[in-house]
Amino acid sequence: MISRRSSSASGSRGAGRLLMWSAAAAVTCATVGLSGVVAASATTATAKAAPTGQVATGQMGGGGRSYTPYPRLDSTNVITAFGVGAAGITPTASETFTGSARRGHVWVHDGTNWVDLTTAFPAGYYYDISVAPAPSAAFAAVGGVLTGATTTGTPAGLLRVTVRRADGAILRTDCSVSSTTGASTLPLTRSDCSTNATQL
Repeated sequence: MISRRSSSASGSRGAGRLLMWSAAAAVTCATVGLSGVVAASATTATAKAAPTGQVATGQMGGGGRSYTPYPRLDSTNVITAFGVGAAGITPTASETFTGSARRGHVWVHDGTNWVDLTTAFPAGYYYDISVAPAPSAAFAAVGGVLTGATTTGTPAGLLRVTVRRADGAILRTDCSVSSTTGASTLPLTRSDCSTNATQL
């Protein structure tokens, strides 16, 4: 009886050892079996160097934590030429505008060149940006003549640029990219944007 119990106990201990050895072997095999991208990512450090040319704004948001703003990108498509009819407008051309807030400046690409629109906003360091068609009022069909780009009834002729300043203020300006007759006014210039930016 005693020998049977000892045999049974040592048998279960042996089985436990066998299971532990099998699990260790499986883990080892799984590690050795890594290949390609998975293997590369398993050995690559997670820390990544910050992009070059970035300027820290120092302490922001309280709590003694410093914050380094990175450039932001955004893009949108705006109608830049259209025909005026008695019942509304017909788009004839559009352009994709890309905004980039980098190194504190506000840049917008009009499809040809980058334009610095920083002076359309109050002095400050800008690090975030959004570009979109500016909303407009209902179209008044009076002999097919528009009184302004804001009366087209569709997002035509106006580009809205919204930015965030380092102190947290959010401001916007509307830039004209076509005339009231429907002709494109590109390339975009600083003078095409409203003089006084609106703070949200």
